[in-house]
Amino acid sequence: MLRALYTFLVVAVLSGIAIWLADNPGDLVMNWRGYEIRTSFVVGVAAMAIAAFLVLLAYRVAVSFIETPASVSRYLEKRRQQKGFLALSRGMVAVAAGDAADAKRYASQAHKLLDAPPLTLLLAAQAAQLEGDEASATKYFERMLGAPETEFLGLRGLFIQARRAGDRDGALTHARRAFQLRPQTPWAAQAVFEIEAAEEDWDAALKTLDKVVSAKLIPRDDARRRRAVLLTAQAMTAAEAAHGQVGEAKQSALEKAGKLALEAASLEPHFVPTVALAAHLAAQTNHQRKGMKLVEEAWKVTPHPDLADVWLDMVDGESGYDRALRAQTLAARNPDHVESHILVARGAIGARDWAAARTALAPYAGPAATEVPSQRICELMAEIEEGEFGDRGAARSWLSRALHAPEDPQWTGSGYRSHRWSPINPVTGEFDGLTWTAPVASIAQEETAAAPVPPSEPLIDEEVLPLTGEIAVAEDLRPGEVLAFRPPLPDDPGPDEDADEARGEKKW
Repeated sequence: MLRALYTFLVVAVLSGIAIWLADNPGDLVMNWRGYEIRTSFVVGVAAMAIAAFLVLLAYRVAVSFIETPASVSRYLEKRRQQKGFLALSRGMVAVAAGDAADAKRYASQAHKLLDAPPLTLLLAAQAAQLEGDEASATKYFERMLGAPETEFLGLRGLFIQARRAGDRDGALTHARRAFQLRPQTPWAAQAVFEIEAAEEDWDAALKTLDKVVSAKLIPRDDARRRRAVLLTAQAMTAAEAAHGQVGEAKQSALEKAGKLALEAASLEPHFVPTVALAAHLAAQTNHQRKGMKLVEEAWKVTPHPDLADVWLDMVDGESGYDRALRAQTLAARNPDHVESHILVARGAIGARDWAAARTALAPYAGPAATEVPSQRICELMAEIEEGEFGDRGAARSWLSRALHAPEDPQWTGSGYRSHRWSPINPVTGEFDGLTWTAPVASIAQEETAAAPVPPSEPLIDEEVLPLTGEIAVAEDLRPGEVLAFRPPLPDDPGPDEDADEARGEKKW
């Protein structure tokens, strides 16, 4: 409606002007170099309008003629980009579909058509990885290091290549450089920390942990736990080094190890390996009362055989009777736990109080027992039978039962179990990857997990496998791949992950 009204108004105005000019024709006279041109005003205005139109038309033709090469060039460039992005899209689809041949072909097309190194080099590298050409993939990732906008992406790709090749030193170098370039990136921080821990470089791992905490990449509780484990590992290393020394040097080394263990125990007062080590070192440096207090506080929450061993050996030259009394004192802090009963039985056996030892184990090995006794309980009952009555037949019967009895809890991780705790899983290199659990329960959990351990790869005992920590088997590896660590990363260097918003503090 408005458009029709507007058209009507324009026509009315033009008609009015035409009528006014018809009523007032007038003359238009022009003198130029002795010539006189005379015409009506309307004709003169029309002639000037036509002349102006012709001049404008000539100008537009000239401009179009001049700009034609540039227009053609822009058109060709636009068409080239369209083809390049189409090839890039098809290449990404081919990579996702696992079609190595198409991925390589489209990567080559995209590289020729597009001036976009981050995208084309990434596609080319992924196509090479898909084809199994690791050397070409590494070459493409190395080319990314030449530009600031692609340097981080190239470092991530090189890190993954080194990880797949089992080159721990190369992976650590690339991860450290990526971490320095972008300290807020979780995968780089985690990779550096886990590789340094797997190499047992505890000092470097502690420094990296400080940077991770400063960047607020992990929660405070996780940071406390990691620091406690690292300090415990440092204390273990220092204590082992102290055994090779004598005199004052040995005592000084033990004191240093004890301080590290006590600092770790202050962070995690109920973490058994830390408390057991701190108490053991306290006893060796004549601080038995401090060590006993640590064990007593931990026993209230987490009774454990390692704590029991330290407690029973806390005092040198102690009589069996006094030792049994101390065992009862510690057991009273958590009297209903099976470890408390075993502790009392061990103390009583040392004091040759067979009746007390038998009474302590009665809920688990007596006539009223509701569960099958574990291997340790069977072994203790065998010792009681032989010590009290000299009945070797009954002792052999209990030892035979021990062969088929449920296993006691051990430090268990992926492909590994042992009675001794380690800060890393010696098989996979995983940091703080061992949990205190019964092996049968652990196997049941693995069978129900998404990626179970194949039957051909049984759990490995510490006595069978040397603690090298150099080989790990992962379900997502290619056949024949060997790793020494397993950072939680995807196998493709995709876009950066956003850092978590979890808050942490550097001081505890």
